[in-house]
Parts: sequence; structure tokens; C-alpha cells
Amino acid sequence: MEMISSQELDRCISEFLEANQENMIEDAKGLIRIRSVGLDYQPGSTQPFGEGCRTVLDEAIRLMQREKLEVTDFDGYGVKGALAASERGSIGFFAHLDVVPEGEGWSFPPYDPFVWDGFLWGRGAMDNKAAAVAALYVLKFFAESRLPLRHGLYLFLGCNEENGMRDIRHFLSRHEPPLFGIVPDAYFPLCFAEKGMLRADFEGEAADGNLLAFNGGTEYNVVPAAASAILRDVDPDHARQVLPGSFTVEVLPEGVRITASGKAGHAAFPEGTDNAAVKLAAALAAHGLVRGSRTLRALAFVQECFANPYGHGLGIAFRDVSGETTVNAAVQMENGRLRLLCDIRYGVTQEIGGIQQLLEEAANRYGMQLTRTEDSPPHYIAPDDPIAAALCDLANRELGTSQPPYAMGGITHARWLPRAAAFGPLRRDKPSPFPAGRGSGHQPDEAMNLEAVWDAFLIYVKAVLVIDGLLSEENAQH
Repeated sequence: MEMISSQELDRCISEFLEANQENMIEDAKGLIRIRSVGLDYQPGSTQPFGEGCRTVLDEAIRLMQREKLEVTDFDGYGVKGALAASERGSIGFFAHLDVVPEGEGWSFPPYDPFVWDGFLWGRGAMDNKAAAVAALYVLKFFAESRLPLRHGLYLFLGCNEENGMRDIRHFLSRHEPPLFGIVPDAYFPLCFAEKGMLRADFEGEAADGNLLAFNGGTEYNVVPAAASAILRDVDPDHARQVLPGSFTVEVLPEGVRITASGKAGHAAFPEGTDNAAVKLAAALAAHGLVRGSRTLRALAFVQECFANPYGHGLGIAFRDVSGETTVNAAVQMENGRLRLLCDIRYGVTQEIGGIQQLLEEAANRYGMQLTRTEDSPPHYIAPDDPIAAALCDLANRELGTSQPPYAMGGITHARWLPRAAAFGPLRRDKPSPFPAGRGSGHQPDEAMNLEAVWDAFLIYVKAVLVIDGLLSEENAQH
């Protein structure tokens, strides 16, 4: 097919969607059924992130081969499906198939997907499996329509986006980056800046009192919705009397278990969340249920340094064009030591060295130790970059909005690419119909608006054509 008018293109896209929507839903369901939670990293293994991630990549390979794409397996870190390559370079889509643990509080089995009320429901539906399928079908559209492209087009699906980004780093160690990367893992119209992400581990003594266990989250980037502690030598009736109604008290053979409820969410977007681990630490100390000076200092560190999700307790509060710095902590007790897994999203102009020094100082004040840090620097693409500006305009035009490009605390594959942007498929102009703490990525009852998927598909097809043309213009100028 030769180049066509915008009206004819709209008609082709509409006909393609009408013929393929049900297949897209079924393909997404097939991916959601696989519990692709990444396990501890096993370098050198054929399953570096565990069996679930390997299984979901195998399913992705099957889908790519079905569409007759050129498939490359990057050693279990991710897979690439490509149309014919071009000497001029390629445009790449980058999505991920790993998911965060399902956690508690679901209204239905998280890996038994279904469609209801215009939404696709299940763990990974929003983050990021429906978008991955939409990108796959963009390649299918170009393969079937034979619209001419002057650059190659491919899709990379990784399996370590949620916990380290080793997937895209491994890909780039073996493959040149695209001329431009589209990352369908955010909101429209376009994300021009992603905050830096610092992960920090803290440890402190907690064996000198009556605290036997503490379990409040397992993931850096998930605000824990529930947390529990087991204490000995505590009167359960007294605990029930002094604790608020959002806590439960159970008698166990080894002691009394106290559980706090919060509201889950993504660590980068703390608005509307409630960290149950922080809530529990504060309540245990405030009501005199815990003994031991070192244990109390460790719990005070949790409460006083992480109660405010914007870093005030740690002394790292900051705001710039990318927004406010945010902090989150998951808390575990191992071998008599309290361990915190801390996620910090910091501004694009904030100095990482200053943050690390303040973390050390805060830990020392409470007798804690900063045992590990891992930094992922901020990502920035100028809003007036010709391609970024064109994509932002395209999204606003197709969605009937007039929103500016934005910055966010979430991190995506875009930060590892020299020229890329997170671009949809979510929409800020469509408020979530779900109560706080439910329905979104990293939350129970995760769901993806299917209308948003169809809108995104149309935008992505047109985005490929826009990028292809602008890259050709840039090449001609040079």
C-alpha cells in the first residue's frame, strides 16, 4: 500500500481494530494468566528472573512468531520481535511483561482475567501487558497494511522492569538503541522527565525486646497495604483496647499478632496511599506494646523518617520541574534485625550525593545502618525535541485534549535509551472510577480501560508514521 490520506488511514485503523479487538483481548488474557513475578536474579541462568518470567517470554515468542516477526530471545531477559530491519536504523517499542506481586485484598483471583464494564481485569492488565499487546498489534498492522516505512520497527518485551531494569540493560549490551523509543508505560500526552530512583537498604538491631516478627511489604516500589507484627508478653485484650479499629489482634502459640491495614499503591505516586508498615510501627511504639530500647529506636526510624512520603523525615524534601521527591519503605524483620527496603524518587536537578549523605546521617541518629544503595539517574527529553513535540501534539489532537507534556516519579525503559519517551496508553483526562487504593497498577483489582487501549493503538500507529517522517527529515539535513 502506498501512502494514503489521513481519512483513509483512519478507516484502515478502524477496520483493523474491528477485526482484531477480540484477538487482542485474548492475547492479553493469555499473558495475564501467567504469574510473571520476578524472582531473585540468577545471572547465567536460562531463567534469570524465575520460571514465571521465562514462561511469559515464551508466550510472547509464540505470539511474535505467529505474526511472522523476526524473533530474538535475549537470554531470558527479554525478547524482540521485528519487521524487516533497515540500514537507516529503527523505531522501537519497549514494554514489559514482569509484574509486581499480587499482594492481598483482591475481589477476584488476580491471574484469572476477565472483561467487565469496559475494563480488562487482572494483575498486569494496566502495568504493562495490555499495552504490550497493543504494541505487538501495531507491528501486525504495518505488516498487513504494507504502509511504507523508511526505518525498521520492532518491539522489545522485557522481564525485569519492576525490579532493576536488567532486561533493557542486557538488551542494550547486545543491540544498538533505536533512533527513537516509544515506551507505552505511562500517561498521554508525553512524559518529558522521569525522576531519579535511589533504592536504599537500612538495617538495625531489634532483638532486645519482645518483638518476634515484623512483616510489612516485600517490594521497594509498592506501598504495603498490610503489615503484621508478632509480640510476646502482650495482653491481647489490652492491645485491642488501645489500638484503633483498623488494627486486628490475634492470639498465636508464640505470642500475639497485630495487623495493620493501609492502602496500596505505586511508590512513585503516594497520593491516596497509606503505608501499613509505617502505621504499624507508629502504633506499636505509641501504645507501649513494644519493649527494648534498640527495638524502639528502629521503630522510631520507620515512623519518623517515613511517615511523610515526600522526604521531610529524612531531610531530603525537594521540588523542581519534575515534582516533589517521594519516599517509600517496606519493612521486614530477619534474624532479630529490622530491615527497610527504601524507594526514593528524586528530582531531575537534585544532587544524588547530597541525598546519600542525608540518609547516612538519618540512619546514624537512630542507630541504624545504611547497608546498600543503587541509583538510576533521571531521564529527560526536551519538550521541544521535534519528535517529542510532535508526539505530544498528536496525542492531544486524537484525544481532544490540550495537556502539556509532564514529568513523573515513575521510571520506565525510556531512561536507558538515548532518545525516547514514555507515551501513553493511560489518560489523565479520564478519572479512575475505582476507590483509592484499588484498580490501578501495583494495586488490588488492577484493571485496564479497553477504550484507552483502542485509542492508544490508533495513536501508536500514527506515531510510527510521524517518527519515521521526522527521522528522514533529520537525516536529510545531515
